[in-house]
This record gives sequence, C-alpha cells and structure tokens, in this order.
Amino acid sequence: MRIWIIVLKIFGYTWLVLAGLIITVGIIGVWIKEGFSGVQNLLSPFNVINYVVTLFTLAPGLGALILANKLEKKRYLDT
Repeated sequence: MRIWIIVLKIFGYTWLVLAGLIITVGIIGVWIKEGFSGVQNLLSPFNVINYVVTLFTLAPGLGALILANKLEKKRYLDT
C-alpha cells in the first residue's frame, strides 16, 4: 500500500507541474500572437470553456493527490 501512495504522489505532482507549464506556455503564446488583449480575452471570467478545459487538464493530478491522501489516512487508521 505504501508504494501506491508514493507512486500516486509522484504522478500527481508531476502531472500538475507539467500541466502548469503547458498552460503557462499557452498563455505566453497567446500574448506573443495577440498581445495583452488576447490574454485578457483568454482569462476573462466569461470564458467558461477555458476554465472547464483547465479543470479537466489538472483533474488527473489533483485526483491522484486526493487518492494518495485518503490511502495515507486509511493506512494510519489501520495501524
């Protein structure tokens, strides 16, 4: 069980770092191509699709960390 917790944590943190880098590179690309107004349109609170896609991008990493946390709590309660 301990190995799965470690694997899930490594996967979760790696996924979040890589996804964060990809999202940042995407925002920088929009800035280069369209300027500041393009970034404003991208990060507008009314651009719901962007936030949904960002949530789906980050979900596997967050889910892995949540699952690792639950398994760790269960492991401590069982001992």
